[in-house]
Amino acid sequence: MNALEQIAWAKEFEEVRTPPEMAGFGRRWIPPSKYAAGHEDCFQIELSLLLTTKHFRMREECLENHRGTDRLVFLYHLDGRRTISPSRGEALKLQKPTFVAYFHPKGVDAISQWAESQSETALALGFDPQEPPRVVAEFSDQLAVLQDLLHHPAGRFTWIELPLCSEMEKIARSVIFRSIGQRFVHHYVSAKANELLCITLDNIISLRCLKSDAVLSMGEKLEHIKNILDGGLHHKLSICKIAEEFNIPSRSFNKAFADRYGINAHDYRTMVRLSKAVDLLVKTEMPLKMIAYEIGYDHASNFCLAFKKHYGYTPKEIRSGGLLQHAAE
Repeated sequence: MNALEQIAWAKEFEEVRTPPEMAGFGRRWIPPSKYAAGHEDCFQIELSLLLTTKHFRMREECLENHRGTDRLVFLYHLDGRRTISPSRGEALKLQKPTFVAYFHPKGVDAISQWAESQSETALALGFDPQEPPRVVAEFSDQLAVLQDLLHHPAGRFTWIELPLCSEMEKIARSVIFRSIGQRFVHHYVSAKANELLCITLDNIISLRCLKSDAVLSMGEKLEHIKNILDGGLHHKLSICKIAEEFNIPSRSFNKAFADRYGINAHDYRTMVRLSKAVDLLVKTEMPLKMIAYEIGYDHASNFCLAFKKHYGYTPKEIRSGGLLQHAAE
């Protein structure tokens, strides 16, 4: 039984005929039409590496049981809400954009539950840890956090939650809402899967798995943290929590960051986010609510307040009043 067949065996939703562009390397499932609209697609990327997309909207409460297949899964939850309740292990509540890594062992069922009127947009990468993708095998010694998932006692469903950085989200959305000719879909999805896998592993290593952090200098640790703030506009971890990941006490971190870069870490994060906002205001017609979300703010009102405090103008004034150049300076 190949990887795609294993997933088909594990699922409860009805399998339907795949679109022409997925023929030969993908399969599609739909929830009962009474309960929901949408579909789930699964693409085979490598021997054991699968990419799955979900795009559902529920009419009524909907459940699906998923049997365990001994796979490690990287789940990129982009929109909507879902609760995953395994027969062994803690329930996982997906309520906001987030990245979760989990291991789903054989013998453990997991029920996904969506409430009435809820939706979900998500992408997942899954693989057999005994036959991992080449890039995972190559860096396995730096991925201790994934090994921890595999050695939990009693074959329990175990998971860790990490920040969903903007690069992860952008790639995931480009796959789900792809616009490309049928003949290139396989190549496109495969390329995006490998890009997403590389970005994910890089984030896991830099944020959680630096075994050598004890021998890194303070300057090197600060550079790692600055890179995280530069690249991860969607990181929800507090500045202090990120510093703790590098074994830096919050008191000494604040002063060290300001001494090195001439600005404290909180103000630096705000500056990076708002600079990106100016870029989006200049180059796109994206609504303010979407810009706020794109740069890591949960609410447009908080974004607008921070923007005016930093630049002296509201985003609307910048966009409509010809002040873009002034703001960028």
